[in-house]
Amino acid sequence: MKPLPKIQRTVPVPEMGTPADSWRVRWDKWGGRSLALSLFIHGLILGSAALVVVHHVTDRQMDFIPGGGSVQGAQAAEALQYKIQQKKNPWLKQAMPNRRLAVADRIKDVMVMTEPPDMLDFSPAAKPMSGGAMSGGLGLAGATGGFGSGKGLGARGGTVFAPLFGLTIKAQKLAVVLDVSSSMMPHLERVVTEVDKVAKGSVVMLYFGCGLEPPLKPLVGTKIFRTSAVEFEKFWRMGGATFMETAQYKIDTRKPIPLKELFLKLSRRPQTYFIHNVGVGYTWLALLSDEVRNADGLYWFSDFQDAVDPGQISVVLDNLKRRKQRLYIHASGKGGSFDTIREKLVIPTEGDSYIDQ
Repeated sequence: MKPLPKIQRTVPVPEMGTPADSWRVRWDKWGGRSLALSLFIHGLILGSAALVVVHHVTDRQMDFIPGGGSVQGAQAAEALQYKIQQKKNPWLKQAMPNRRLAVADRIKDVMVMTEPPDMLDFSPAAKPMSGGAMSGGLGLAGATGGFGSGKGLGARGGTVFAPLFGLTIKAQKLAVVLDVSSSMMPHLERVVTEVDKVAKGSVVMLYFGCGLEPPLKPLVGTKIFRTSAVEFEKFWRMGGATFMETAQYKIDTRKPIPLKELFLKLSRRPQTYFIHNVGVGYTWLALLSDEVRNADGLYWFSDFQDAVDPGQISVVLDNLKRRKQRLYIHASGKGGSFDTIREKLVIPTEGDSYIDQ
């Protein structure tokens, strides 16, 4: 037999892939597609969060005023100024405190003045107070209801206190000016006791005299002290001394205190003040003091024997009207100046007057 011919077989050689195809195979083998998808999703989340934060910060920054004089800056400044003004408005309605009393050298120019716009002038923002009750209950008009411990009664023109020595007092807050000259001492304890019954806690100002005259020279020793200070004991023991006299005086505790019961009552009473003796003619120092400024009713007790000056009365009246205070005078006897003060101060301020019988 003939031998069969040999069949030659060729074994195909595997084709080598390109480098890119090799990398893709390895990438798929390592899970690259899953990793890329995960990174993409996390990128979307982080990008969204970044947009929210940027938007929030941008909105908050709009509260600040842009610089550079741009239109946006002007509008923001105007808006901020409006907000500030709105916050200030409630405070503008309050009574403005008096700071200092001063007088001119010449008699014809004598005026009680303060740092503007305190006592002799009001700012435009304060003008709305004239039409109704002032903030804090200091107004004369439009107020109703009781005061303090319920002693007040609602009435047109302000709260009405219980009658005080025959006076009908229309006020929401009462301040008291007492003449502590020697002739008035026998009456003071009765007056202070009655005041505390009707308007307990009222400010009391003690002054030696009851005149209203312009100063002929600068006044010395007009500082106001509390009666709880040792100065008051010196003043009292010396029968109404000047500041210089009390500065040189040494208290002798072995000597009794004149009218001791009255002295103790005044020295222990809260909100009670005194002015050293600077002359009987300058009672306006007490009537126009800071301590009585916030009251809308002034009760003044004296005999009204001391002289008064028409020009100085006009100064006092001007200030009482600007403070919106009514004056009530109570005389232990009808002194020579009683009618003048009643006509020139009491009636114009819509107050009241009374004379002990």
